[in-house]
Amino acid sequence: MNKTNINIKKNIKAISSETLNGENYSRNDFARSILNYPAMMVPSVQEPIIESLSEALNKNVSLLDPFMGASNTLVTGMKYGMDVFGQDINPLSILLSQVKTNFYQKEELVDADQRVISCINSDSSDVIEVSFTNINKWFTEDVQIDLSKIYRAIRREPNLRIRKFFWVALAETIRLTSNDRTSTFKMHMRPIEEINARQVSALKAFGSISKKNIKNFVDYISVLVEKGHIKKGKYTKKAEVVWGDTNSGINTKKNFNLLVTSPPYGDNQTTVTYGQFSYLPLQWIPLEDIDTTIEMDYLKTAQAIDNRSLGGYVKENINYIEERVFDKSKTLKKFINQFKNGERKKAEKVTRFINDLDNSIDKMLPRMMDDSFLVWTIGNRNVNKRVVQNDFILNELFASKGVNLFTDLERDILSKRMPGRNNFSDMMSKEKILIFKKTN
Repeated sequence: MNKTNINIKKNIKAISSETLNGENYSRNDFARSILNYPAMMVPSVQEPIIESLSEALNKNVSLLDPFMGASNTLVTGMKYGMDVFGQDINPLSILLSQVKTNFYQKEELVDADQRVISCINSDSSDVIEVSFTNINKWFTEDVQIDLSKIYRAIRREPNLRIRKFFWVALAETIRLTSNDRTSTFKMHMRPIEEINARQVSALKAFGSISKKNIKNFVDYISVLVEKGHIKKGKYTKKAEVVWGDTNSGINTKKNFNLLVTSPPYGDNQTTVTYGQFSYLPLQWIPLEDIDTTIEMDYLKTAQAIDNRSLGGYVKENINYIEERVFDKSKTLKKFINQFKNGERKKAEKVTRFINDLDNSIDKMLPRMMDDSFLVWTIGNRNVNKRVVQNDFILNELFASKGVNLFTDLERDILSKRMPGRNNFSDMMSKEKILIFKKTN
């Protein structure tokens, strides 16, 4: 191993456990709190790794995140003046990431906030603007009326960039004022007695969230300005966000020398249900204000997004999948073969997820340059009361493609908003950060 690689490894291994665990970070860093999106990576965890690898790449970095979620990877890359590109299958992720990778002047947001609030306050209509199956289950009539006033006020804004910013504020308002429990990502209605006893005002919540988001976003932008990455009201490099199903391909012809991502731990139906989390907010946000190229009916059911995600739907016979993927991962083969009958059937979801993950890696690698780094944060999980060693499996998948592990780290999960447990899997308390290097 050459001296440069030894120094890179040394710098990465020197990152403190406090930093890796996300201790003592601010919830508002990088506009992270403008929407309480599930399982967000803490930017301060990724930052020292990205910084070390940026030095190794002579600070000329093009960064890819193919499962961008709340886009904290992208905004961390922007802090270091990188070209960044991200995609995700969830339209709410697209909206949030479009906002976080955009540039807004404080004055334009403050002025727009005043216009929107004024429009809301002068609206005496009780017309409900949105209709979908079980709307009355998920929203009280008063909340529906209030959300409709907010909806109409945002739609009257002529500037699409401004509308996007306030749609995000509306999404967080919906999370807090719907009848859905906020303690889980899966849609679970609160008890009737709790709903009847709640004193919630969507208008007050929106007003508060909007002002908080403006402050947090301006603070984040000021960091980019201070570092010289904003010139003439624009980010000096390229920041691009697109809708994309990574299992089908990376939606760009660009090439990258750094990939930083955190994929799901398993299929979204049984781990983090990003789609269910997003279902209610997306009912109130027009598709044309997000991205008209989205190729799925994401409002068809509450499970539509999760069903399209990795491992979410049956494409071929499990025997064919096992034959293919077991050849690449002996760890997965050993895990699955320990089960019989019903337990084996349940564990098929793990095989389907790993197969889709493997296929997604095949879509990413052609977009990665020679001598590029690929940073994966992944956690293990329990299925049938046995640990799925996702870290070992991922390492084996990459090895089967001739891409070797460069170095690795471990962190305690202290700060990610994660589910505790559900009827299929328990989420683990640690994550592995695996760093691969693609050589020619």
